[in-house]
Amino acid sequence: MTGSGGTHSFALLRVRFVLAVALVAWAGAALADTYAILSLIGDRITIVTPGRQIGSHLDQNQYQVARLEDSGFDDFTVRTAHVAIMAVRPGATTVPLRARDPALYALRDAWLNSDSVDVRALIAQVAEQLPAEPDARLLLIAPYKGEIELKSDVGYRGRGKVGGLGFYLDSSTRMSRSDTFESSVGFLGVFANFQLLLIDMKGSVALAHERIVVGTTYPAALAPDRAAWNALTAEKKTDALESLIKGEIDRVVPVMLAPDRK
Repeated sequence: MTGSGGTHSFALLRVRFVLAVALVAWAGAALADTYAILSLIGDRITIVTPGRQIGSHLDQNQYQVARLEDSGFDDFTVRTAHVAIMAVRPGATTVPLRARDPALYALRDAWLNSDSVDVRALIAQVAEQLPAEPDARLLLIAPYKGEIELKSDVGYRGRGKVGGLGFYLDSSTRMSRSDTFESSVGFLGVFANFQLLLIDMKGSVALAHERIVVGTTYPAALAPDRAAWNALTAEKKTDALESLIKGEIDRVVPVMLAPDRK
């Protein structure tokens, strides 16, 4: 037989259980966000040939821009961002966007020499592709113009300021292979200078902004002909760029999506 006190306690426990289930469900719904993902870093490769240093602050480098016909790097970047988001927000929905309008790249280029991004103009350009959810966010991956930093066994190499993806062709620095210790003059640098912005589309404001400057070196001694450009095959050049992109997106996306950023 259950007394009135027992019945009252049971009722309280049931209310608490229902509230706990409701809170868990609410928390899950709160984290089930929608993220649109747009990459604008994969339409070109910049090849940097360092100029002679003559005591001037002027940039003596030569910059050759090669336009890419396919969207391979942007597709890879969007897929990588999708995986990184899902690792932090398992219940989230991601919507890949495509840069179809040349005006979008013109807008992108205007950001290279600025420390900010015109968020309102960006949203206006991609409005038709954006998800309808009022609380959806946009993760933008765009070039960032920064000083080249190419990691080597003896510190960082390279000089000059450039944005996006590319290669650095050095023909004067002696560098050794890490496996055979064979040395030769010159190295191939691979760099990825880009930025990620998490944008609240309803308020047209950036909730988080991370700037990436990363690069690495491959000694010319890796090439059969000892030419720096041939230190990596075409396939391995692509792999090297994708490795830099993935490493940095995997590193910064959890920071950008941290609970205190919501």
